[in-house]
Amino acid sequence: MLWINLQTTKKVQHFQYAKLEEATFYQYGYGAGTGLISQAARFLTGFIRMHPFEAGNEATALIGCVTFLRLNGYCLGISDEGAVQWLDGILTHQVTAIDAVTKAATPIEGFHAPQQPDIKGNILDVVGSFEKTVGELSNRSAMAK
Repeated sequence: MLWINLQTTKKVQHFQYAKLEEATFYQYGYGAGTGLISQAARFLTGFIRMHPFEAGNEATALIGCVTFLRLNGYCLGISDEGAVQWLDGILTHQVTAIDAVTKAATPIEGFHAPQQPDIKGNILDVVGSFEKTVGELSNRSAMAK
């Protein structure tokens, strides 16, 4: 998550270690929400809520969520142009994260998990696919200071 934050903000951010650790593993919870989609939704909202970095938490959470899904055989069917609005719907409680992720996530046809996935390559692909979104979320983060 440190590296994802660096890719989204283009600079090293100060962070709170305990919050970063909790935010990174926020997807794991007790109860019925142990499926992949519910983990992705829980991670997305939990990471943002924990706010471990000085800046770039929303962009980092979104890129982390999309990459997590991708590495596990799912595509989050939102465009770069619509991603900020999609995320804002979750953050303003217009829709729950689980409903939004469930609606947008689709299995990647013919997906077979590689023995050693190219995590860095996948992250860079996702960042590149959401370049406008990352920029907009980063600007929002900078203006909040």
